[in-house]
Amino acid sequence: MDLRIYNTLSRKKEIFTPINDVVRIYSCGPTVYSYAHIGNFRAYVFMDTLRRVLKYNGYKLKHAMNITDVGHLESDADEGEDKIAKAAKKENKDPYEIAAYYTNIFLKDFEKLNIDKPEVICKATDHIQEMIEYVSDIVKNGYGYETSRGIYFDISKLDKYPILSDRKVDEQIAGARVEIDKEKRNPEDFALWIKAPEKHLMKWESPWGLCYPGWHIECSAMSNKYLGEQFDIHTGGIDHIPTHHENEIAQSKGRCGKIPARYWMHCNFLTVDGGKMSKSLGNIYTLDTLKEKGIEPLAYKLFCFSSHYRNKLNFTFEGAIASNTSLIRLKDGYQKHLNRNRKSRKKHNR
Repeated sequence: MDLRIYNTLSRKKEIFTPINDVVRIYSCGPTVYSYAHIGNFRAYVFMDTLRRVLKYNGYKLKHAMNITDVGHLESDADEGEDKIAKAAKKENKDPYEIAAYYTNIFLKDFEKLNIDKPEVICKATDHIQEMIEYVSDIVKNGYGYETSRGIYFDISKLDKYPILSDRKVDEQIAGARVEIDKEKRNPEDFALWIKAPEKHLMKWESPWGLCYPGWHIECSAMSNKYLGEQFDIHTGGIDHIPTHHENEIAQSKGRCGKIPARYWMHCNFLTVDGGKMSKSLGNIYTLDTLKEKGIEPLAYKLFCFSSHYRNKLNFTFEGAIASNTSLIRLKDGYQKHLNRNRKSRKKHNR
């Protein structure tokens, strides 16, 4: 039976045809500066489901997921502090200590949700050399240039940008970005490598001095290392489409002339009571928050299945409690089935 998946790149459902006998997948992982919330985990429940469907259909997998422990700025426009560095200052801790702590919590939450882990889980800070080499290749090919602030990708050199999203570059209000770095050739050029201020907490030696990576380059460098220049599937949330994944494609085309993944799959947002999650509203919930309300992590996973992954899913405690009740009934039914089978076997063996 053919397996059909919706491809964001082509904007249509396609028959899945892997490049070879091992399906290679890359998934954007967490930025480990705080606790992951249930909105984050919807994308990983989708990732888990995809893995299980592929395995059920007989495919072997090689799946890589990154841990962003450096480089993710507060804004997609290359502005603000690195999120890890900001958290380190706030908690008065070493940034590596911050990243290690929240990575550990995230992976424990993975286990609570019974998420099938990718074969490769890779940290950005373990792949600085790969990123430097990737940026060097982009610059060598004429797609990158240096300013006093860093190394930028020149989008005007591409045959088309963007290609994953419907947005048009000339419709973007980019004035604020121009003010950030007047040396940029094009308002939408994005940072590959950022020159570190003197007091910046995380920085590495590079051909361009002490620097730290832009957010997008880590995924390009690590997917290339573990999966090759082209692989089968790239997953993430729909918020990754217009910037992060668009720039991953640009970087890959600048380095090797290829779009890195054949199929791009994106999970839609989780809303809360019909609106966005925000700290100001006090509705950013973690798995521990649900546990305090008597809702098991697996009940939240079951709740995620109440809507197609490409549709928005509205979280309410009433809905989550209903899923928890369904989970209890499912477990009870399964246990009764096991007990009947045991009794039947005992009777048969007499």
